[in-house]
Amino acid sequence: MNRFSISVGLVYAGFLACPVVCQTTPQPGPSKLQVVVRADRETYRISDTVRLETDLVNTGEQDVYVWNWDLCWNPARGLSLHFVTPDGTFAKGKVLLDCVKPPPLKGDPYQFVKLEPMRFHGRVDDFKIADLVEAPGEYDVEVTFSSFLSPKWIGEFYADQAVAKLPLWTMSQPALRSARIHLRILP
Repeated sequence: MNRFSISVGLVYAGFLACPVVCQTTPQPGPSKLQVVVRADRETYRISDTVRLETDLVNTGEQDVYVWNWDLCWNPARGLSLHFVTPDGTFAKGKVLLDCVKPPPLKGDPYQFVKLEPMRFHGRVDDFKIADLVEAPGEYDVEVTFSSFLSPKWIGEFYADQAVAKLPLWTMSQPALRSARIHLRILP
């Protein structure tokens, strides 16, 4: 047996050994998803409640699919809310926004939201200002977004499903950051 036959055999065996994990999930093109955050007004008292609307907007030319539970508040993945002080540091609050999301349902394509071009998907939340900042002052509000799901997970649990062939937004995409909005918090 020559070296070429052995090499071809090893490569073929490698493909057989990882048929699911090595398959790639189609990824959306260059970042065409944006995070947009809006508040119901600019000035609040520390005892007030702020209503924030947070949207993912598809500004691209192709559909993008997002796992619905990626739109939960979490300090690491999903949506992360930051109040930024004038010196650039993150404000400290009394509450950690840390959703407990259920595990993705194996084989359920309806948990993914289709965002067609120029469409959005979002949420509206009411937060007590005193839970998010310790003191009155000037703050910039910023929201970041990053998916909880990996392409590997999609390949393992959805390999034989049509959803695995769709352009899913996964953690392999770069984290998105909203434009900052300015809030004035009074005593």
